[in-house]
Amino acid sequence: MQSLEDSLADAREILAGLSIEAVVIGAVAALRYRASARATSDIDLLVESIEGVREAFEQRGYKVEEIADPGGIPFLLAAQGDGVRIDIMLAETEYQVGALRRAQDGFLSPEDVIVHKLVAWRPRDRDDIESILSTKESMDVAYIEQWAREWGVSDRWTEIKPG
Repeated sequence: MQSLEDSLADAREILAGLSIEAVVIGAVAALRYRASARATSDIDLLVESIEGVREAFEQRGYKVEEIADPGGIPFLLAAQGDGVRIDIMLAETEYQVGALRRAQDGFLSPEDVIVHKLVAWRPRDRDDIESILSTKESMDVAYIEQWAREWGVSDRWTEIKPG
């Protein structure tokens, strides 16, 4: 079974072969900024295009499930190989496209990780936010507050932000 790191490298290689840049989001992105590590069993990627992605992953031996609204194009591909599950999400909103552009070294920025985690708001997401904030790293709080308002989660940000 492939490790998380090997699965991520494999996914990036497949997507690079299609000239698609993948930005790591979710727990793996949060791990980059957290004060302490936590376990995760999947990789989440954000991309601007999924054209040819299913076929490229299937050629490498992955089983791929497409997730789409009825009659719509897929917005998520769930790829399962000899490793962890890799979810490839299509950037569809203005926010997601902007987050792709703000990415640092192929990872979502810490501010965008926090925005994503505010929207998801599961216990592990709150833990990720608290751990990221505990590092006391400088962040663009106005940016987080702007997108928290846009996504209707300002109350969550108010609840969790320091001071």
